[in-house]
Amino acid sequence: MNGTEQDAKRQWLFALARIYLGVSFFFSDHGNARPDELGGFLKFALRSGYSWYHSFVSAVVVPHAATFGTLVVVAELYVAVALILGLTTRLATCVALFLVVNYLCAKGAAPWGPGIDQSDIVLAVIILLSNAGRVFGLDGFLHRRFPKVPIW
Repeated sequence: MNGTEQDAKRQWLFALARIYLGVSFFFSDHGNARPDELGGFLKFALRSGYSWYHSFVSAVVVPHAATFGTLVVVAELYVAVALILGLTTRLATCVALFLVVNYLCAKGAAPWGPGIDQSDIVLAVIILLSNAGRVFGLDGFLHRRFPKVPIW
């Protein structure tokens, strides 16, 4: 097997990681397509989250909980669909990283410890640094069609 064939096989691993993370966001328990569910999570965040994160949650998020709940649901659905289809993969991965880092802070979990959020962060960084959307994804088609557009 030559180097090009090995590279193609490795690229499929990135696509598999991308699709897995997209499916994970689709079935996420943070939003569940119910913005009102955020209230319970915010109470948990105020008890368990990082102390420096409490002020942000209590001053910004809690007064606008319905808006943030809707934003979380929309963001999670965007990430899920975009990663599964491989469309605007890097942008969707940045949104995923933003969401997961916020979940981690709200839970007060150790960033170096084991957990699904920590694993999702590592996976998202790998996807962000690869061409995961160009393999078995719409980004690849769009990149071939419009090679000068840097978003693909």
